[in-house]
Amino acid sequence: MKKVYILAAGNVVAGGIVGFLDVFSFCNSFLKRVNPEVSEDLFHYHVITPDGEPVTTNQGFQIDAKGLQSDSDILEADAVILASSFVTNREELQAYLKEFEPFFPALSLYSQAEKPLAAYCSGTLMLAASGLLAHKRATTVWWLNEMFERNFKDVNLCMDTLVVSDGHIHTAGATTSNLSLALHLVSILAGEQLAQQMAKILLIDPNRCSQQPFMTMAMSPEQHQDELIKQVQSWMQQHLHQNWLLDDIASKFAVGKRTLIRRFKKAVNETPASYMQRLRVDEAKRLLETTELAVEQIVERVGYEDVSSFRKLFIQLTSLTPRAYRQKFNTHTCC
Repeated sequence: MKKVYILAAGNVVAGGIVGFLDVFSFCNSFLKRVNPEVSEDLFHYHVITPDGEPVTTNQGFQIDAKGLQSDSDILEADAVILASSFVTNREELQAYLKEFEPFFPALSLYSQAEKPLAAYCSGTLMLAASGLLAHKRATTVWWLNEMFERNFKDVNLCMDTLVVSDGHIHTAGATTSNLSLALHLVSILAGEQLAQQMAKILLIDPNRCSQQPFMTMAMSPEQHQDELIKQVQSWMQQHLHQNWLLDDIASKFAVGKRTLIRRFKKAVNETPASYMQRLRVDEAKRLLETTELAVEQIVERVGYEDVSSFRKLFIQLTSLTPRAYRQKFNTHTCC
């Protein structure tokens, strides 16, 4: 028997918790079906809240839960998972942190036992806030990437991978990555064969390894207050098709190039050149998703002349070729 605790606090995302419960429940049912002599469940799973009261989801309904009588009770678990909360900005993050902080002493104690400790989506921010991700490799939900980097600079963030393991700590990306994380935990706790069987039964793609193809610049939870840089960003968006130099932008906005780079990096957390590359790839992704334009035409529309060099950049930022990206996301090409 394997005992799994799912720690939940704040405005929790319902699907994240229920996804884990479904995977563990299906494991139990499957094993009993193929082994009629088995009477005991393999997985015993419990939702844990700081006060032991049911947790209210972002959809407004409640999930039954229990509490820990003492911090050491957490050591009874064979795996601990941090459930995500609905977080889109700094204020929601602070509210989530306030609700979740009572778990930190128990988490610190549990981590010393070096048993599987997992988090996904915004739950990874709580794991980082606890200090347990310091100097470790981890991933998080892609649209909270900048917020994570600003608040937890001592974590080696790996955004090109869906599930990242560093020792006994396992992290995953946005909400539905919890299914990949659940399979990962099943593999650790009960073996790879059962995890593969669950992938087939629940139609979870075991080869969904990267979240890069899903990233877009359309969502940005943190808005800076530098009006000059906002104007520069807007200008870049409107002039994707043009070849320009940083000197040109500095001159247009009457600011020194070094000052522009410094202010841009402070506001956006990356250089103007890197930001422009991401804008162009983002527009290329949109055109691949919504049109039948040839790749050469798309490359030209986003301000590149060399198809080969843009293809390399596209693969670097999405982990897919433009053709593979179109096959995956253009609904007109679906079978």
